[in-house]
Amino acid sequence: MHHGGNGDGNDRQITKVEFRYPLLAVAVLAAIFAFASFALGYDQGQLLSIVSGEQAYEENFLHELFHDTRHALGFPCH
Repeated sequence: MHHGGNGDGNDRQITKVEFRYPLLAVAVLAAIFAFASFALGYDQGQLLSIVSGEQAYEENFLHELFHDTRHALGFPCH
């Protein structure tokens, strides 16, 4: 019974599959990471001041929300 090929038993083909991450997905994830890093590590009212004005600097809501996480990650905050 003949299955094709050249008869030397090396009838297999090797298919190279190249996987690339979509550039848009990488860019979106990088932007999310940058935003989250700022919110977690450095925000002192800046983000919420967009909607609540000067009151956001006084309440410092995000700072207090992330306070223990900042210390656990080694961010200085006071």
